[in-house]
Amino acid sequence: MFFHFIRFGMSIAVIFLVLGCSYTSVGHLQRQPWVLNTPQQLEMRFWKFSFVAEFSDGHYVLTGIAEPRIKRLPEGLTWIEDLWLAAYLSDDRGRVLAQDLLVFSSLPLMSSQGVSFTFVLKPDQLSRSAPLEITFGYNMTLTPHADYATSDEAMKPLDGEAAQIFFAHEGALTKI
Repeated sequence: MFFHFIRFGMSIAVIFLVLGCSYTSVGHLQRQPWVLNTPQQLEMRFWKFSFVAEFSDGHYVLTGIAEPRIKRLPEGLTWIEDLWLAAYLSDDRGRVLAQDLLVFSSLPLMSSQGVSFTFVLKPDQLSRSAPLEITFGYNMTLTPHADYATSDEAMKPLDGEAAQIFFAHEGALTKI
């Protein structure tokens, strides 16, 4: 019984050690320097983000628009079933210092119409000497039309034909 208690205690200690050493990273994503009060753009694989960062009430507010890069997306998919947009403030090594997430659903996918966003980033601590960087992430599910996900055609693709759903993701990773 005593050895089971010791083994259990050691297992818990290892879990806390691993969790304490883990962090969220965006080092693999396209990033750019963090600049306040200046219009900026950042192009990801399937989305272009145009934004301005401002400091307000002890936190950073990022406002702008995310525009789909239509020419990089499959043809015939005109509806955004789900879209999760994230903003990440990181140090120059890609360690995330603050993040925010917005979730959208049931939107038309049009090159002329983007998705407006406002992110609020509240970093716990910032080093005044370390350069900061900004990047974005997304999860997106596209379908041919608004009712596709609930229609019979989504459940029964024709023989030899793949379902007409496209999923793309770019986002932060948890590293240990």
